[in-house]
Amino acid sequence: MKQCLVTALLGAFFLVAACKNPQPAQVPVDYRDAFLPEMEGLFNEFQKLQDSGSYGALGDTLRKANKDLQASELFVQAAFAYWEAGDMATATTMLHRAIDRGMSNPKILEKFPETDQEPAGASWDQLVERLDSIQTQLRKPANFELKTASMEAFWPHFENAMKDTSEARRHLKAFIFEGPLEVRDFYVVRYGSIDHMYGQMVNAAPNYYRYLKTRFQPDSLRVFRNAILESMKRFQELYPEAVFPKVYIVPGILNSGGTATEMGMFLGGDMYGRSPDMPVEDLTDWQEGAIMEFSDLPRLTMHELMHFQQNYRDKTNDETLLSAVIQEGVCDFLVELCSGEPMENENLVFLSDPANEAWIFGEFKEELMGDDTSKWLYNGGSIEDRPHDLGYTLGYLISKSYYQQSPDKKKAVNELLNTDDFLKIVKDSKYAYLLDEAI
Repeated sequence: MKQCLVTALLGAFFLVAACKNPQPAQVPVDYRDAFLPEMEGLFNEFQKLQDSGSYGALGDTLRKANKDLQASELFVQAAFAYWEAGDMATATTMLHRAIDRGMSNPKILEKFPETDQEPAGASWDQLVERLDSIQTQLRKPANFELKTASMEAFWPHFENAMKDTSEARRHLKAFIFEGPLEVRDFYVVRYGSIDHMYGQMVNAAPNYYRYLKTRFQPDSLRVFRNAILESMKRFQELYPEAVFPKVYIVPGILNSGGTATEMGMFLGGDMYGRSPDMPVEDLTDWQEGAIMEFSDLPRLTMHELMHFQQNYRDKTNDETLLSAVIQEGVCDFLVELCSGEPMENENLVFLSDPANEAWIFGEFKEELMGDDTSKWLYNGGSIEDRPHDLGYTLGYLISKSYYQQSPDKKKAVNELLNTDDFLKIVKDSKYAYLLDEAI
């Protein structure tokens, strides 16, 4: 559960109307009076209560923090807490509310820890029915859609914020509460606070966001839909259990290209604005290098789709560097497999040098059972002696080798997405030597 709060979201809210006995709609709140939790502080409190085993208090804390925001992700986390506390009835209620607010992972119950108690009752039966209904809908590739309502809703609030920056935070808060439903979950997992939004959008890089408004045209995304759909259909042939959630394109704060959550998939629209006219004076070196072109969007969409499929059951090694590297690498490999386009990047070129390969894999061998990912993942702009995010590439190479050496390809894809033993992926690849000292 340590990673639960930092996971996240996406949406099949429209599915709720088709389910039996939906929960009552929430009463709208006036954003001016609404309580908006500061996520870093909430996470610190979350960790303390979790570490002390105070799961009932943790669930109560999350419910209180979510009283106005009503984010599906916080309802899911509250459900986890109550489940751990043995309060199955309240956990069930929280999951109903999460679905009401957009949670669309039909396999969410598989992530809950095993328990001696057997959930029962009408509310539980209705929950199972609702999850089955979601799964039926999401099994269809045609359910996939690129949703840009959040980007379109953002610009009037941004313009108002820039007209009078002393009132900017108020307008950004209005966007959270008045924007589409998915914005609230994105707040939980990426914005974190109004101050973070203000700091990037209004204070640090306003010229880039002004430019992005003219650059981001929702109609231009339609050209990519068919390419993504074709990849999704090929993926379904390899993995019949695949689900296809909506993809929400949202205005981020220049720190993430994509995020997969229990609600579904988010893409930061702010990270797809590269062009010769892009203003760079307000951007950090990492941001300037990380911003992509619209043409990169299909590959990133498929990468996040693979994250949405992942449902790992290895509770022994789930917080190791090895786990993190494989989880990212699996996504990159499956994108290559489904698109038919070989992966090409600077990291692969770097590792093609035998000296670099020996150095990097040698270090990885020493560290893979630890939990420090700082040299390997999410380190753009903070690593100097090697290319950033090399862990993605190591995981890609291990996953690809595992697949190539597996006689049953469908079974291999299933294992890559659901393994209960991350070590097995390595053992059955050409990189088995990495475990010589680990097992």
